[in-house]
Amino acid sequence: MQRTRKLYSLLALLIVGLFVLAACTAPASAPAEAPAGGQAEAAPADTGADAAPVYESWDDVLAAADGATVNWFMWGGSDTINANVDKDIGGPLKEQYNITLNRVPINDMADTVNKILDEAAAGVNTGGSADLLWINGENFKTLKKAGLLYGPWAQDIPNAKYVNWDDPALAYDFGYPIEGYESPWGHAQFVMEYNTAIVGEEAPTTWEDLQTWIHDNPGLFTYPAIPDFTGSVFVRHLFYWAAGGPDPFLGEFDQATFDEYAPAVWAYLNDIEPDLWRGGETYPESPVMADLLANQEIAFNMGYGPEHASTQIREGAYPDTIRTFVFDTGTLANNNFVAIPFNASNPAPAMVLANYILSPEFQLVLQDPEQWGWLSPTDSTRYPEDFQQALASFKLGPATLPPDVLASHALPEPNGDWVTAIEQGWIENVLQK
Repeated sequence: MQRTRKLYSLLALLIVGLFVLAACTAPASAPAEAPAGGQAEAAPADTGADAAPVYESWDDVLAAADGATVNWFMWGGSDTINANVDKDIGGPLKEQYNITLNRVPINDMADTVNKILDEAAAGVNTGGSADLLWINGENFKTLKKAGLLYGPWAQDIPNAKYVNWDDPALAYDFGYPIEGYESPWGHAQFVMEYNTAIVGEEAPTTWEDLQTWIHDNPGLFTYPAIPDFTGSVFVRHLFYWAAGGPDPFLGEFDQATFDEYAPAVWAYLNDIEPDLWRGGETYPESPVMADLLANQEIAFNMGYGPEHASTQIREGAYPDTIRTFVFDTGTLANNNFVAIPFNASNPAPAMVLANYILSPEFQLVLQDPEQWGWLSPTDSTRYPEDFQQALASFKLGPATLPPDVLASHALPEPNGDWVTAIEQGWIENVLQK
């Protein structure tokens, strides 16, 4: 994966105009700089004709979005998610707001981040290719640190009132302050999927037991190669295992700490490699992992979707012997965010989309186990009573762990700089060995 830190000094000269946005309904938590009336009064930078659009009210945003297209760059590796986005987000956007959703599927958000960096370096300050990004972690930090995100806006859209912005998991993204430049729309937690017909009812829920299982059952385990984000999070867990917990990785990157724990991780991964699927000669991408599990070529899959296995069973893609588990030491949890690039061609429909996916209407679809089945970043107690009643009526799928089990095993993500170092370290010490 290409890294972008060398470009920071060049891009520091680019100043993105801030804009004004006042929601028709006052948000639950107004930005710190907003006056008592709830209307932010940040003066945009002097960028002349290239200044970002300024909207005085939510009605102005809706008017600007009417008839527009929003180009949403998002991970396209799941056919189910792609179809759900088109139906449950694209459909209502068109019907309710006359907005056309152009879903732009990508494999690695870092490629899109580099594209935005290239546009900025070339002076493309308006008319950019992306209007909205499904983004988090080091990719968000890269753009925000370079001043290449539009905003702040996220706490000022009407449905921001359903978000508890005091929650550190929503105030920070991989340890980096959000400050109104991202809006959440889903919550995720890493789980392991396994086939009980091969593994048995009791899964290996410690890293030591998993290592033993892999050696005893060669060819039935694998994980995606970095830069695949699922492979990246799998390796992050091993750093927590090596250190006895997440604490060393929550602050700024420290080379001495990395050097202390990394050798144990590389030793573990190199030890299991000969007994991986196809002898560790190749690592499949995330979507392929699901197919391999369904065809019983491997016994485990993994990912950030606690509901994924149940959805696959319901759709007939998985056998009903698939179940999920979390490691005894926990699994990483984070929130899905959307952000708007500084040079977005259509920031207004991007904000409308971000607002819609926080609405009671969509959040019920998102959390319904028979539809999306995702976890939510919102505070359900802030929604109307009928929403809460509907939410309470949902029943978990056969392979979905109870919310209290997930919550009690949730681990915070490391600071984004750690992710960069871990991914590069894996390439050098595992893939290239």
